[in-house]
Amino acid sequence: MEYETIRVEGDGPVRHLVLNRPHVHNAVNKQFVADMNAACWQLDKIEGLRAIILRGEGKSFCSGADLKDRPFDEGATATVSRSKDSTHMCDALANLSAVTIACIHNYCIGGGAVLPTFCDFRIAAKSTSLTINEISIGVNLGWNSIPPIVQLVGPARAKEMIILGRTYSAEQLLDMGYVNDVVEDDELIAAGENLAAQICRQPPMPVWATKASINAYSRALDRSVQHLDHLAMAFMGKSPNTRIARETYFDKSAPEYVDE
Repeated sequence: MEYETIRVEGDGPVRHLVLNRPHVHNAVNKQFVADMNAACWQLDKIEGLRAIILRGEGKSFCSGADLKDRPFDEGATATVSRSKDSTHMCDALANLSAVTIACIHNYCIGGGAVLPTFCDFRIAAKSTSLTINEISIGVNLGWNSIPPIVQLVGPARAKEMIILGRTYSAEQLLDMGYVNDVVEDDELIAAGENLAAQICRQPPMPVWATKASINAYSRALDRSVQHLDHLAMAFMGKSPNTRIARETYFDKSAPEYVDE
């Protein structure tokens, strides 16, 4: 399996799904979304696959949406289509039959911070710095990712993370319940492989059934609000405050929002 923006490594019961745009800190563009969807579909067809390790190539796990590939002035139809494609990518990751382990390091920003929430386990390197900054640049958090964040850290912490756009260290993420473990950077991949080996020592059918049952319970209401992500994304794109938020966020100036 060969893709433009990601890489699949390994054989046997464990594979690595590697985000492979290191020159832009693995930022998410349209091709990335298409590749992830295709890779998850292909991986789910591999007989005997027990565990998948999701990790980032290079200096960071994922810096979120590639803003050069994300025109904020695009039409509503294009915005909704983009939102749906990204949501399908997250669903494909969450619905994999194999147990998924996200190994994160350094920058995990925006979409890069929410991708791991669709995995079954999360391990953070000590270098991890996680920020969900969508609201800070004038848009809502999409990909139907609010439900899994709330399930991991609770409503109050989720509001803090998403509304305020704060940055969290690996240890803070462990205390909040976002990650299962924190390790030294040079131990990250080994920690993921060790966890994958533990999974492989368990009988396959009970593992699969338990993952399916927990996901069915925890995601039962997710789709009930999914359409709001797409509509809100289209609406925000027409707001003058989106432009103001984006410009002031990057030049660090104080925003002066207008009435709408």
